[in-house]
Amino acid sequence: MAVVVEEPEISERFDLDDIRKIREYNAARYEGMTPAEIVADTKAGAADLLEIMRKRKMAKI
Repeated sequence: MAVVVEEPEISERFDLDDIRKIREYNAARYEGMTPAEIVADTKAGAADLLEIMRKRKMAKI
């Protein structure tokens, strides 16, 4: 069962406090998930990020 947690506000400068917020956010999201569910969620997020990176690379060409 997925827990709905509000996404943290990340500052423009992306400092250590922002990293802490992201880690706490992910810990809350992963609470109660199995390791396989966590891996699947991480892979889905990575796939989204890779697609964004591909689009940016194509835009530069």
